[in-house]
Amino acid sequence: MGTIDPLGYYRPATGEQQITPDQEIDWKRLITPDARQRFAEDGVVLVKQALHPEWLQLIDMAYQRVMLTPETMARFFQGTPEEFLESVHNYPNVPEIRQLLTESPIADIIGSLIESENIWYFLDEFFIKEGGNCGPTPWHQDLPYWPVQGRQFASMWINLDPLPKEECLEFVRGSHLNTVYDGFLPTVVNDDMRHPYFGGEMPQLPDIESERAKWDIVSWAIEPGDVVLLHPGVLHGGGPTGDNSCRRTLTVRCYGDDVVYAHRPRSMPTAPRRPGLGLSLNAGDPLRHSTCPQLRPKGAG
Repeated sequence: MGTIDPLGYYRPATGEQQITPDQEIDWKRLITPDARQRFAEDGVVLVKQALHPEWLQLIDMAYQRVMLTPETMARFFQGTPEEFLESVHNYPNVPEIRQLLTESPIADIIGSLIESENIWYFLDEFFIKEGGNCGPTPWHQDLPYWPVQGRQFASMWINLDPLPKEECLEFVRGSHLNTVYDGFLPTVVNDDMRHPYFGGEMPQLPDIESERAKWDIVSWAIEPGDVVLLHPGVLHGGGPTGDNSCRRTLTVRCYGDDVVYAHRPRSMPTAPRRPGLGLSLNAGDPLRHSTCPQLRPKGAG
């Protein structure tokens, strides 16, 4: 595995193939019929070397800006050596994120994968695990937290740092096609990684970690420029960091034409909070809202 140089470029190990700063990337050849089939059937697919180093530099600039406002971040495993940070919905306030989603091929790649010419922004998140020994992300689906439903939805998981397979997220293939489970409650995650978010109004998360052999689990080693694309209904988790390792991850979440507004139990707010969304949309309405700008076709929003 290679290293990050002082300018922020990833330098590959001997014999390792890597995009260079003067190279163009033809993302269209990367989203093959096989990639679309894997995404449809498994709910997750790895695309190697999809993003140019300059887009990674822009993400790093966004990360540096976000780190200047730590008061806006959520903390998991707070107060323990395994604590890690999350910063949500940076698009309105971080110009580098807006530039990234406007000018980079991220929205185009997602649109090609989910086969939708129209693409809307839903959410972006930074997950920051620095200093080593940060805790694993609990097993969960994203879908129960969000008031949405549809096939044409994908999150792009982008890492600024090389990750060995054991520090990457893990995914249960095909789990997006079955049950939507309750989420976990972040405020008590230190004590119980499966404590229901909505309090029992949805099926409880299975104990995947103690029954790993029952599940079709997949993960990959990741190099800067690689991206993982996942449907919000796929079960995923894991990814602790080891000694002296760092994981700076941006996740961009976008959707296409068939995604609609969906009700969730009223015992807890959906996340992130979007006041007014439930007042302007009914269950089954196309997800069109001022907080979800249209990214593609360019100029359509």
